[in-house]
Amino acid sequence: MNTELDSLIKNTQTIPGWLSIKEGVFLYFLSQKTPLNGIIVEIGSYKGKSTVFLGSGIKNTNGTKLFSIDPHVGSIEKPQEYKKIDTFGEFWGNIKLFKLEKKIIPIKKTSLQAIKIFSEKIDLLFIDGSHIFKDVKNDLSHWVPKVKKGGWVIIHDATVLPGPWKASKKFLIFSPKFQNIGMIGSMIFGKYTDPENILVKFKNIFLNFFSYLYIISYVIMRRIKNWIKY
Repeated sequence: MNTELDSLIKNTQTIPGWLSIKEGVFLYFLSQKTPLNGIIVEIGSYKGKSTVFLGSGIKNTNGTKLFSIDPHVGSIEKPQEYKKIDTFGEFWGNIKLFKLEKKIIPIKKTSLQAIKIFSEKIDLLFIDGSHIFKDVKNDLSHWVPKVKKGGWVIIHDATVLPGPWKASKKFLIFSPKFQNIGMIGSMIFGKYTDPENILVKFKNIFLNFFSYLYIISYVIMRRIKNWIKY
């Protein structure tokens, strides 16, 4: 039994957010595999639930940092709160509660503002900002080029919302630059390889297609269950 993980799961349930336990555990274990002095970037942190899972995975590592990017002004998808609230205080309070201040570097900007001042190469990129297709597309097109070969890209809500789903298909699933495409909960993920060999590119596309068939079957079944429910 992993008592540290059990405690993490229990204590993060008080943090508001839409990250499931299995998604959080996946982020925790994947962040643990980040290389020494590695860089993790999270786009969209809200009140810190995913940040705590990612940060806890690197808590005892040397040099690895997590950049958490969020303007903390609410969601553009919720006009009743957008630019009328400030969630940073609660976010940082949760970071301090889990004693992660030395690992988390908050950037209180939008994704497109932050990319202009960001110069690091990324080992793990987690995208959970605006779910509007244009915004997810911008996140991927601007941030993926900063991911190291062998790094991971994860998109939250990709199997449940049209914006992230459409962007995931275009930039991950059907891209020859990615392999090891997979899904857990609402997240779609892939390893960035950007191969130069044309045969490897075709191999990636071929294998990614079978991953797509698995993912789309899940998406369809989920929708059918929701239709039956109502």
